Amino acid sequence: MNRILDDFTNVDVSDLKMPLITVFFNTADIPNKYAARLFDTDKPTNIVVVKETLDEIHSIIPNGLTCLKRKEDDHPTVVEVWL
Repeated sequence: MNRILDDFTNVDVSDLKMPLITVFFNTADIPNKYAARLFDTDKPTNIVVVKETLDEIHSIIPNGLTCLKRKEDDHPTVVEVWL
């Protein structure tokens, strides 16, 4: 079950090997919205932030992360990944 938060401010990632945030649009479980899900390397967590626009998602991405644009072989709902 998703744990939907307003942002990642108080999320403890100290137990994660490599935390990253993948931004999706229009997934089956969150249609017509942007979702930023916390991953541990390639494993999704239940922590997700849902917003109406990509600009709103960008406003909650923690400082210091680097954006990687989607690759052709990514799932069609993937917008970008933040490391």
